[in-house]
Amino acid sequence: MSIKEKLNDYFSLNDSDNDSEETTVEKPRKEKKKLANSMVSKQVESTEVRKAPQQNVVAINHQQGMKKPRIKIMEPRLYSDVQSIADILLNNQSVILNFRRMDKHQAKKMIDFLMGTTYAIKGDIQRLGEEIFICTPQSFEIDGDELQALKNNEY
Repeated sequence: MSIKEKLNDYFSLNDSDNDSEETTVEKPRKEKKKLANSMVSKQVESTEVRKAPQQNVVAINHQQGMKKPRIKIMEPRLYSDVQSIADILLNNQSVILNFRRMDKHQAKKMIDFLMGTTYAIKGDIQRLGEEIFICTPQSFEIDGDELQALKNNEY
């Protein structure tokens, strides 16, 4: 009897199940256990081969993974606003500052503080206009011919 026939007989897949049980002579228990164990081990081997490899699935929060860089635009009026601006920089966001509504002396103190903050985070602070500055963290880069012309006072 082939292995396939034995497995089919074991799982009652052959039509001749009833006939073979009636005509076979009962074997000793040790032989039955060996036959059953070999059939089970062959069944386990065949199922192991058929198993698909397990894959780890990781859920990604698209909103968090696709976070866009932001540039905050602010018009500070008091020196006490400097801490909220520094917090924005520490959160890896850029800030454009317009000092037109602020006292010149306080604006200079704020620029000095923000220069220290941008230095600490390896960022940059640049002048965009008469009273407009941009503060960027390390992950941002500012580039442009107009910016260089502003530095050279060509405008």
